[in-house]
Amino acid sequence: MKSNRRSRRVKVSATGTGLVSRSGVALLRELTEATGLVEGWTEQLLDTYKAMPTVHAPGRVLADLAVMIADGGDALSHLTTLRDQDKLFGVVASAATAWRVVDRVDAEHLARLRMVRAQARERAWAAGAGPDLTQGLTIDLDATILISHSEKQNAAATWKKTFGFHPLMAYLDRPDISGGEALAGMLRTGKAGSNTAADHQQVLALDRSRPRS
Repeated sequence: MKSNRRSRRVKVSATGTGLVSRSGVALLRELTEATGLVEGWTEQLLDTYKAMPTVHAPGRVLADLAVMIADGGDALSHLTTLRDQDKLFGVVASAATAWRVVDRVDAEHLARLRMVRAQARERAWAAGAGPDLTQGLTIDLDATILISHSEKQNAAATWKKTFGFHPLMAYLDRPDISGGEALAGMLRTGKAGSNTAADHQQVLALDRSRPRS
């Protein structure tokens, strides 16, 4: 399988030439490769293909979606923010290609992808990105309403009389990281409650992405 062209290295300069936007996002994208996330996700999805994908590795596509979300994107079409910076990110999948990759992720493959993510986080933490394990670790469960402007799958009326989703997230409370570190999450319908104990237990069970000391 042909690998996508790697993003170019970013250099800090005071010359005022060769300026690009989203250089920080390019570093995050490199992290998805350095931790083995891209390669691992690709391996776990290859059995959904009849032939090897020759242009866009599925792991690269999913990792780009994660980077896009970290950059503030909230729709798959926002991949264009990476695609428009080809000097930084190389070849980025189209929205149609990204949809096809996401559609290959069923419940079984989702479990595999979560385990790969756990391994990638272990590598990142071992390299120095982890919290201070000598202190107690606190996990915050937070349910936040996301508005949907159309009848998307699982969108429903919310308790705030809006329409959309009510996902439940688990964050590692880390003062050294703005907003904490996201560990796991569950997409829920808009009518889901904030204090549903069964949902809290399910998200905590998904939190196998937390490296063990």
